[in-house]
Amino acid sequence: MSDLEDSFGPARPDASDRGRRTASAVAAPLRALFVPDRGVPPLVAAGRFRLAMAIVVVAALLAAAALSLRVDVGPQVRSENAGGPPPAAQPGASNAGAQPPEEVKTDREIAEEIGKQTAVFRVKVALAAALGTPARILLLALGLFLLGRFVGGRPSTRGALAAASVGALPWAVRSLIAAAAALRQDAIAPADLGALVAGGFASTVGHPLLARLFGSADLFSLWSVVLCAFGLSAAASIGRVRSLVAVTIGFVLILMISSLGAR
Repeated sequence: MSDLEDSFGPARPDASDRGRRTASAVAAPLRALFVPDRGVPPLVAAGRFRLAMAIVVVAALLAAAALSLRVDVGPQVRSENAGGPPPAAQPGASNAGAQPPEEVKTDREIAEEIGKQTAVFRVKVALAAALGTPARILLLALGLFLLGRFVGGRPSTRGALAAASVGALPWAVRSLIAAAAALRQDAIAPADLGALVAGGFASTVGHPLLARLFGSADLFSLWSVVLCAFGLSAAASIGRVRSLVAVTIGFVLILMISSLGAR
C-alpha cells in the first residue's frame, strides 16, 4: 500500500488548510484594527505590509469613486456665474479705473463649465487615492523610522513600512464610511465633502491654537496613533509606553505645524 502511495508522489495540501491560512491572513488586519496589542506586533515583526497597504488604497479608491458619482458642482458654477451687483459709484468719483462687468455665460457655457469642473474633480480625487495614499503611507513609514532611531530603537525599513501600513488602516475605515455616506445622497457639493464623516471633537478651548489642534484631530487619527505606537514598539524593539509617548508627541507636533501653516 505504501508503494502505491509513493507512486503518486507527495500528498497535496488540503484545501481546507489553504482556506484557513487565507482566512487567517485576511483576518490579521481586522485583528490589528480592533485588538492592536495582539494583532499589530505579529504583522510588524514579520514585515507584512502589502495587504494592509492594499486595503487602505482600495478603500480610498472606493471613496473616490463614490464621490465622483455624487459630486455636483452645478450650484457652485451657477452661483459664480450669477455674481453680485457691482458696487455703486460714489458721487463725483472717477470711473476711469473701473472694470467692466463680467459677461454672463450662456446656459451652454455653464453646462460646459460644469462638465469641466466635474472632470477635474474626478481626476483629483482619483490621483489623491491612487498616488497620494501610498505616498502618505511612505511618509508615515519614514517618520516612524526616524522616530524609532531618535528614541533609541533600531527599526528596519520593512518594519517601519509595516507599522505605517497597519497604522493607516483607520484611514480605510474612514474612506469606507465616506463612500457609504456619499452613495446615500443624491448630490454632494465639493464644499460639503468634509462633513460626510463625523468623528471630530468639539472644542470649547478659548485659545485659538489649541482650538485648531482639537479641531484637526478626530477619532480616526487617534486610532491611527494607537496602532502606530504598537507598530513602532514592535519595529524598533522599544517599550510600548515609550513608543506611545513618542508617537503622540510626534502627532501633536505635526498638528501644530499644520495648524500654524493654515493661519
